[in-house]
Amino acid sequence: MPTNKSQHFVPQHYLRQFRIEGTKQIAVARLEPLTLIPRATINEQCKQDYFYRDDGQLDQLLQQCEKDLAPVLVRVSQGKEFDDKELVALRFLAVILHVRNRKVIEIAKLFPKKIAYEVIKSAIERGELPPCPEPGGWKEGLMDFSGVAGSLMKWNAIPCWLEMQTLGCKLLEAAPHTYFITSDHPVVMMNQFFASSEPHRSFAGFSRSGFQLVLPLSPNLCAFFYDPFVYKVGARRRQLIQLNPADVELVNSLQVQSAEQCVYFHNPDYLSEVRGCVSKYLGLRTSIRNALRELPGRNPNETLIHIRQPSIKLPRPWSFCAYRKSKRIGENNQRDPAWSKFVKAITEDMEAHPGRDVFTSMEMILGEPFTEREIVN
Repeated sequence: MPTNKSQHFVPQHYLRQFRIEGTKQIAVARLEPLTLIPRATINEQCKQDYFYRDDGQLDQLLQQCEKDLAPVLVRVSQGKEFDDKELVALRFLAVILHVRNRKVIEIAKLFPKKIAYEVIKSAIERGELPPCPEPGGWKEGLMDFSGVAGSLMKWNAIPCWLEMQTLGCKLLEAAPHTYFITSDHPVVMMNQFFASSEPHRSFAGFSRSGFQLVLPLSPNLCAFFYDPFVYKVGARRRQLIQLNPADVELVNSLQVQSAEQCVYFHNPDYLSEVRGCVSKYLGLRTSIRNALRELPGRNPNETLIHIRQPSIKLPRPWSFCAYRKSKRIGENNQRDPAWSKFVKAITEDMEAHPGRDVFTSMEMILGEPFTEREIVN
């Protein structure tokens, strides 16, 4: 087991962006049931003993990522702008916050846990396994899987980060006297364009046309990544967009929907506003169990299992993001099919050659040197 027992699935350096000024505390709203906590210690939030359950290597890797990303987050939040290298870091921050998160990991476990439950249940019924000694017998929830966080980091982080290179990015500034909140699942993925046309599919994939990603960076600033071939967001050469109060509320409504258990904010005096926002949008929340559905098969003994990422709903259109008159939708609804094909080749090369880094894989595929500068451009 790793030497670090207490492991955070949302890093403290991120939550400190929303701390109560001059303290190591943060205001918390637990959602179900709604409970407001004016002051709580940041160190006690979003953590679980031995959460990553590995030999410590993943935890050490995440700590190094935090050391590299934390100063970038502070600089961008204070300066309200980013250069090319900082944009690369913001993209990676969004991916890391996504793949290491407990809610995402629990969703990833749903399918294997369901299959394991059905296999063992069938074996018990056939007499191939003894009855479960637990009260009530064998039931769902008695089995869990470890190592999921490591698998998601290993196989998803790099391809998702590479796919984000084809997304546009703007910084959203909260209107005067309004603020952004965050949560224990701060990365919101959505797709306005396909949400209504494909309600039964996981349309919010990193490579999909119409993809959007929303990540609050501080009480005053939020990163907005989007498909530039589908959406027009602000002025072309301006990174910063000041939102009106209605749009700030919409961004906060996404955090209420996305959160696993808690939302966080920087000022206890904001309790009544947060209570109102949570109460207004609490009904849009869905359980992670809704990500897995059982459908009847072709005969009474057959069941189909369908799984997709839970959908985040935009309660009403926001004013800062509009559809382009001429949208460009790639083949198979991919944003950039050629780039996605390249990303897949990189992933397969790294899988076939453990220890090979992403840039070396690029060079092997292209037959020429490839640098981080070319990723930026």
